[in-house]
Amino acid sequence: MQRRISLIPQPQQLTAADGDLDLATLSAIAADTELRPLAWLLSDLLNRGTGLRLVVAGTAAGTTADNAAAEPTEKDAAQARVLRLALEGDRPDDFTTAAEAYRLDVTPAGVDLVAAHPAGIARGIATLRQLLPADALREAPAAPPIVPLVSITDEPRLRWRGVMLDVARHFQPKDFVLKMIDRAWLHRLNVVHLHLTDDQGWRFEVPSRPKLTEIGSWRAETVIGHAREDRGYDGTPHGGHYSVSDLREIASYARERHIMIVPEVNLPGHARAVLAAYPELGAGQNEPVSSTFGIFEEVLEPTQAALDFALEAYTAIGEFFDGPYVHIGGDEVPMTQWESSPVARALMESEGLEDAHGVQAWFTKAFCDHLTGMGKRVIGWDEILDGGAPAEAAVAVWRTEAYVKKALEAGHEVLVSPQSHVYFDHYEDEGEGEPLRIHGLTSVEKVAAWDPAPPGIDESRILGAQCQLWSEYLPDPRDVEYAAFPRMAVFAEVAWTNLDVREADPVLDRLGDHLERLHAMGIGYRPLEGPKPWQRGGTGRRRRFDWAFTEPEAE
Repeated sequence: MQRRISLIPQPQQLTAADGDLDLATLSAIAADTELRPLAWLLSDLLNRGTGLRLVVAGTAAGTTADNAAAEPTEKDAAQARVLRLALEGDRPDDFTTAAEAYRLDVTPAGVDLVAAHPAGIARGIATLRQLLPADALREAPAAPPIVPLVSITDEPRLRWRGVMLDVARHFQPKDFVLKMIDRAWLHRLNVVHLHLTDDQGWRFEVPSRPKLTEIGSWRAETVIGHAREDRGYDGTPHGGHYSVSDLREIASYARERHIMIVPEVNLPGHARAVLAAYPELGAGQNEPVSSTFGIFEEVLEPTQAALDFALEAYTAIGEFFDGPYVHIGGDEVPMTQWESSPVARALMESEGLEDAHGVQAWFTKAFCDHLTGMGKRVIGWDEILDGGAPAEAAVAVWRTEAYVKKALEAGHEVLVSPQSHVYFDHYEDEGEGEPLRIHGLTSVEKVAAWDPAPPGIDESRILGAQCQLWSEYLPDPRDVEYAAFPRMAVFAEVAWTNLDVREADPVLDRLGDHLERLHAMGIGYRPLEGPKPWQRGGTGRRRRFDWAFTEPEAE
């Protein structure tokens, strides 16, 4: 019987052998020049969790298997026993599944990790870390550096495998963002999407617009319980923002791990924080940063001043993060203000727009033109389809599968992220003890059974899949961790592993082993049997609240 090795995501091909390799018997990490940063990162991680410090040297001649076959002397054998990181073959384009493919061989002679692109080496390192004992993922030495003998050939199913972290509704500290990048990396995700602006707060510094952080980055108080209840407000200010230096650190940290940061500046709706700072960009409502949650009528007026502001914000965030994508938001934009606005009416007449949806399309096109000129690609929520979106824009579908088909029929690349299966701000279980969520029910079993390519859809036209951590009811890192894990781990397998491999070795059968890794990393995950006593919602401000939600149908 083949030895069982439990990994999440499950690699596409895995062959186990009897025996283990003690990495302490190796002499070095041998790495190609381009891979030295990843090699030192791996060396640091091994040292942190196991106490083993492997130096980084140049690539050894040939594979470890080749060296073993040459019957070397004792001295040569010691030098040949290395953990080798190497680039081989024609280099694939960035942000392709081929760029993340890798081969990992652990033999008595050493470790070979080979890929055609550095991103593949980064994914292979994540797998190698999971092969170590779970306690090797701790912040101080707590386990021996021993890995099983194994041969793995692997490549992701989807190009984009992401997690969205909402830092706008409730601000999350920079250190936690860095931790979430590490957790994404360990699960072989390749995108961390930061939702940086909303009605409840603006979360990044734009030096030319100081009021965004002076006024727009904090609110006077926050609603107690669910926004649909009537329990009052807590009277406690809440806020925070990332400085220019913070953003550069986040970008650099992600880049080292070959994780793409996708920043989102959500306009022209969800603009209460913007308009609290610069009310002249709206219709003069003069409302404060919102202290509750929902959809608000205040939007940017279609003026040159408002457009200039938006383009200035996109320029700033596009320069901080060097990835190809910028998210423009575009969801839940009420038409009410524009339908009664003389400015919007004049625009509709001059541009020949049929209705107020055309005003949003006017903003969307301007955003796309500007970001394309910066060398960026635009992605927006599926509402950008309503008034017509430029063909080059990718569409993130959060509503039903009908919108996936609508976007594909319109010629767009599609990121699949339906709230029915990958919104992790939904309840995990029907139990009364579950802490407050927005609504819904998304169990680990539901995530595990999901296929991100809807029936009848050409999978090659799917950009990828993403899970979402909206934070209206996730006020701090502990709440985010409980909502994210282990569902995010299961999602990572759904996005990475081919269906036939998933079916042959179901992820739920391996999840118990994986919880030991999450525990070692200090993640406050939700146990499979339900919340621990201190994780329950109880009867206070985190008590459960249910209401009937109806999914919108595609027009």
